[in-house]
Amino acid sequence: MEYMKNTPALSSKLSNHLHDLQIKEVGDDNLNFVYIVVGSSSSFVIKQGLPCIRSLGESWPMTQDRSYYEAMTLKEKRKWCTDHVPEVYHFDRQMAVIYMRYLEPLHKILRKGMIAGIEYPLLAHQVSEFVATTLFFTSLLYLTTAEHKRLG
Repeated sequence: MEYMKNTPALSSKLSNHLHDLQIKEVGDDNLNFVYIVVGSSSSFVIKQGLPCIRSLGESWPMTQDRSYYEAMTLKEKRKWCTDHVPEVYHFDRQMAVIYMRYLEPLHKILRKGMIAGIEYPLLAHQVSEFVATTLFFTSLLYLTTAEHKRLG
């Protein structure tokens, strides 16, 4: 709570209404902590990368830099495909935390939905649109060499 209060990008999203927040953990107990934060004025997702695989503990360490790369990738991909990439409101590299748009209603992890037999009639179109758009606009076919190198 204190962190959200002291981070302008987050407190302004919540219009400083921190007293009525509902916070629910929705992670899959595998790699990250994932929370949905819902307030009277806004909502978002908090995703924190841990220094290890959550389900296995410290015996299987992982770099928290993966959160940095995920946040930077989300920001870049969103430039080109706003329909399929959530907006990143704030990223804290030291804490390995990404604050991003909450997509309502609660979306099911695709793998779990497919295992449950749910059919996704728009999946092929949406995935192909995302892949084609983001690959083209982040490639040397579109970018200058300097721009492409900056993406690293």
